[in-house]
Amino acid sequence: MSLVELEELEVAAGSATLVEGLSLRLEPGRVAALVGESGSGKTVSALALVGLLPAGLRARWRRLVVDGAPVSDTPSLAPLRGRTLAYLPQDALGALDPVMRVGRLIDEVLETVARVSNARDREAAREALLAEVGFTDPRAVSRLFPHQLSGGMGQRVSLAATLAAKPRVLLVDEPTAALDASLRQSVLEGLRGLVEGRRLSLLFITHDLAAAEAIADEVLVLYAGRVAEAGALPDVFSSPRHPYTAGLLGARLDRGEAKVMAGAIPPLAERPEGCRFQPRCARASAACASQPGLLNGVACFHPLVAR
Repeated sequence: MSLVELEELEVAAGSATLVEGLSLRLEPGRVAALVGESGSGKTVSALALVGLLPAGLRARWRRLVVDGAPVSDTPSLAPLRGRTLAYLPQDALGALDPVMRVGRLIDEVLETVARVSNARDREAAREALLAEVGFTDPRAVSRLFPHQLSGGMGQRVSLAATLAAKPRVLLVDEPTAALDASLRQSVLEGLRGLVEGRRLSLLFITHDLAAAEAIADEVLVLYAGRVAEAGALPDVFSSPRHPYTAGLLGARLDRGEAKVMAGAIPPLAERPEGCRFQPRCARASAACASQPGLLNGVACFHPLVAR
């Protein structure tokens, strides 16, 4: 059974729609990647799913079920946040309280959310959490302040604090963006191990297709607030059907000579009617003045290949 079933998410700012028609399912023990260029709506979609949108933005959906329970509106997400749904921001180190030691940061979650009242039990749980995210000396790390942590350490401390609440669904936003290659691989392996060991559902938000390929089972490709392509990651990455997906894959630096995709995601006020990718697409035709539906995993009137 899916832990999250989301149908037709819409995120709006006044009369302008930032994200529309986003549907996804998150399964226990599996990773779904939400990929696309900056400005595609990835982070906004994740914040809507945990009820943390900035002031001025509003979310609605046709249907949302979390861990078997229907969710009617954004306020109904608050009791689920932390315990069931957890969000790890891109700037995980910056999200830590600068005047609290690591141990106290984690203890606060254990005490207030996980209801671990005994100090000795909290200490044992804290050290186990820090070890689970890859620290070899949890006691030493517990004594540090956030400014004493590297970016990779801050990412792991934030993850340990998030896991202290025992969430079932984890949304991580660009967790490898500021890391070097060795740390990046370590973070990906750690997240995959947590997914399998804890049977978590993970939504992995990234513009890094190599990172998505290393960790995800499914992928949704987002462009200007709409899903361009979705499906099993090996199928989508080996045989992309949407021209945008093919362009992203062609621009990968880790696969030989990268081909830069012309143009950029249009600003909100300049999004075209119909297919939003048409100004950048060599295959565009008059039909693209209408918005294509997502059919067999691709929203395109002129898909590249059949799968």
